Amino acid sequence: MHQQLHQHSGCSMGITRHRNHFYFVMRVPRRFAHIDPRAQVRRALFTDSEREAHSKEPAIRAEFLTYWKALAAGEHGDAATAFDAAKKLAAARGFRYRPAADLAADASLEEVLTRLEALIRPDGSYAPLVEGIALLGGIEPPATKITEALREMMEFSAIDRLAKFSDDQRKRWRQPRETAVADFVAVIGEDRPILEITRADAQAFRKWLDGRITGPGKLTRNTANKKIGFLSDLFSTWTEYHAIKAESPFAKLRFRDDQRRTKRLPFSADWIRQRLLAPGALDRMNEEARDVLLVMVNTGARPNEIIGAGLADFAVDAEIPYLDIRENENRAVKTETSPRQIPLVGVSLDAARRIVARGGVARYVGKSDSWSAAVGKYLRENGLRETPQHSAYCLRHSFEDRMTEAGVDDRIRAELMGHKYHRPDYGRGGSMEKRAKVLRPISF
Repeated sequence: MHQQLHQHSGCSMGITRHRNHFYFVMRVPRRFAHIDPRAQVRRALFTDSEREAHSKEPAIRAEFLTYWKALAAGEHGDAATAFDAAKKLAAARGFRYRPAADLAADASLEEVLTRLEALIRPDGSYAPLVEGIALLGGIEPPATKITEALREMMEFSAIDRLAKFSDDQRKRWRQPRETAVADFVAVIGEDRPILEITRADAQAFRKWLDGRITGPGKLTRNTANKKIGFLSDLFSTWTEYHAIKAESPFAKLRFRDDQRRTKRLPFSADWIRQRLLAPGALDRMNEEARDVLLVMVNTGARPNEIIGAGLADFAVDAEIPYLDIRENENRAVKTETSPRQIPLVGVSLDAARRIVARGGVARYVGKSDSWSAAVGKYLRENGLRETPQHSAYCLRHSFEDRMTEAGVDDRIRAELMGHKYHRPDYGRGGSMEKRAKVLRPISF
């Protein structure tokens, strides 16, 4: 005997029990009756627990509504909407959408039969045509232009890749990709659909980059490779997201690594001591920018790591003061080895104390590019660059070089820099006390 246990208003019938087993039953909403002629849908919940049955109800209700909405979109939507609906319909039935050509090329007979069998309902009736099209890949991907593909990639990357990025990190992630796409469009002469980009198009772009490397402008091979990499990543990510099997036209087009590419130069210890830290040298720089720079001197931390640090991350009152570089609401860490704790000594400790006294970094939070521009301009206008190629970031390389020259253990050096240690892992490289002890003699 059936027993009605719970009922929603409107189109719902809710949870029912039959022979001590629970089922979800729901009337097909009137607005979807033209695409699903069934009076109601029924799903076994495979449980004899009433509590568990009710806990499953919201997800199953949402699943059916998603299914019907996808059916409707697939029947009446434009090409892009229909393709998206087909993917959702396939997913609602437990399948990954695969275009018909893809299924014909390498799907097993078992997979094809499973998809066909899924179109036959328990009562012997057949699923709507639009559902059959979705499960058998009958809708071609829309002709999405490369600039549109980039916008799509940014939207779904915001949920995945960029979820923990600060606004500044998102901007620095987005801008070079936008530039690479704009350059590519300019080279081939049109904003072409991404699936119509040919190997010849990609090779034309590589040839243009080669001219930039060897001609005026002095584009480095590293920068050229990044542009190719951005386009290749866009193509691969977009096609994977849309379940499209296609070989990237940008594959294997990178330039050989330029062994002569410019390396950021470290500031010499004498320059730091006699010029950067000379009395009054940094007095006209705004105090927050100055203190971030001074924290860099003896920690080698990246500017955005200091700028993104929370107030509690400047542990200036600890027995051995330190900077705690970790992921927080202001920024994501660069790599899995980036989180670390660096002892604060000398001018860096003094600067960290001033930052804490002011309530933490405020002006440049999420704006590390603004910090770099302000500090770079100050160093340039006040003759504080050791060479025209030097920048504030060179303090990080100076910190690493001083550790190397002092014979600091490889593991400790790698951990303090936030680098991967390329030898067998036998534990951490040293206590905070040990790290502070090796840093004091090489600090200012």
